[in-house]
Amino acid sequence: MNGAGGIKHCHDNSHSQADREVEKKNARKRLYLVSVICLIFMIGEILGGYFADSLAVMTDAAHLLVDFTSFIISLISLWLSSRPATHKLSYSWHRAEILGALLSIFTIWLVTGVLVYLAVDRIIHDDYTIEGTIMLITSGCGVLANIVMALTLHQSGHGHSHGGLSSHGHGHSHKKGKGQKQITNHANSKDDQCGDLEHNGADHGGRAQQANASVRAAFVHVVGDLLQSISVLVSAIIIYFKPEYKIADPICTFLFSIFVLCTTFTIIKDILIVLMEGTPAGVKYNEVQGHLLSVKGVTAVHNLHIWALTMNQAVLSAHVAIDESVDAQTVQREITQACFSSYNFHSVTIQMERQSDQKPDCNLCEDPKM
Repeated sequence: MNGAGGIKHCHDNSHSQADREVEKKNARKRLYLVSVICLIFMIGEILGGYFADSLAVMTDAAHLLVDFTSFIISLISLWLSSRPATHKLSYSWHRAEILGALLSIFTIWLVTGVLVYLAVDRIIHDDYTIEGTIMLITSGCGVLANIVMALTLHQSGHGHSHGGLSSHGHGHSHKKGKGQKQITNHANSKDDQCGDLEHNGADHGGRAQQANASVRAAFVHVVGDLLQSISVLVSAIIIYFKPEYKIADPICTFLFSIFVLCTTFTIIKDILIVLMEGTPAGVKYNEVQGHLLSVKGVTAVHNLHIWALTMNQAVLSAHVAIDESVDAQTVQREITQACFSSYNFHSVTIQMERQSDQKPDCNLCEDPKM
């Protein structure tokens, strides 16, 4: 019951679903726009690279092709993640977005490997000629295209980066009134129930725009391509003024392809954290456990699990032992408030238990290692 005596539903004041839909809507708009831009400039670079006989320009065009493919994959994964939950997939298709981002990164590695091989082959055999003027014009257009796409995909809402989970709330303490119910020793008493509440902790301090995983993967693609395009432009300038230095074409392809690979490592790390059910960045295990223990009446917290459903959505579940003299339902509401005042969890599930039911020697109740 709430303060006014009305019924307090477990999903009242929940903004997590609405925030997620806004995030995906914005992501789709960005991806549609950059897909059109990418397709137009990709066709131009393919034609320019063909007529200039420049591997570097064709490399850039190939990267744009990979980008276009990754944008389509991201759009498909966003559509899948919007599908409703089923008995088989109780969390719906949220992780389709993560799998799409992973597939997108793999395509970068594959194409980069092929282009590095071709660059090395040109250095060894030296049987090619390059039209410097066409290469210069095409590479300049490629740089412009990647700058436009990078600006389109850049997500400025970095207030809660790496998952956007910390809401830096004010941590209000809600004291219980007098006349709390005594917990009985009945097997089906209310303290055995599980509570699942969703709430937007950022109501206490304003919600920052969350970074979408698909858009972030696409942004990594484009940043890598921008670096590649700049390298192509540099080699085009060299070849335009000094045609005998045509080896600059495969050398730039080789060096900057390796650099592009390095840009994928950070997002791969975050993707693996999600797939391995790891605690997302921005959420500290001990800090969350401390929030739960600070609630009046809580004597112990065990089986605490915090995992990333997606890069932006964390889920928490825990077993909480309480003192015999406090009301389980009241403590449960205060626990969820303690969580949501500091973090923007997708959902929180709390299992209430009596302190007298605890087993000190239970291995399952031990805290995980650091």
